[in-house]
Amino acid sequence: MDIQKLLKNNGYRVTTERQHVINVINEHPLTVQEIYNELKKGQFDIDLASVYRSLNLFVKLGIVRALELGEGKKRYELVEEHNHHHHLVCNNCGSIENITMNENYLLKAIDKKSKFKIDHHHLEFFGRCANCQ
Repeated sequence: MDIQKLLKNNGYRVTTERQHVINVINEHPLTVQEIYNELKKGQFDIDLASVYRSLNLFVKLGIVRALELGEGKKRYELVEEHNHHHHLVCNNCGSIENITMNENYLLKAIDKKSKFKIDHHHLEFFGRCANCQ
């Protein structure tokens, strides 16, 4: 996904702040505070309100997805068109790992049993990571 082109095509400027926010969200879902802290560690001059505004815009444009992983706060991750994945969340240390899997069997079983038309889905698995077992 060409984020700069998407912003421009929708009438938004590609600012340094927006670019830094996107660059921080890379490996796993982060909270607003975690994104802000990473930016501050990198010596980027940005305020928390700008991080919120950027994330809200990115969600609106479909660049970033907001997730709730049972913590009472949102986490944000990049929407990757060709990398559909789910999450393994450690109940002990809080680590989050992406996992790619073929859930077609599950989706077909739901369709067969309920005739429910699924538009999209999220699967999160909670337990203990290898380090915490």
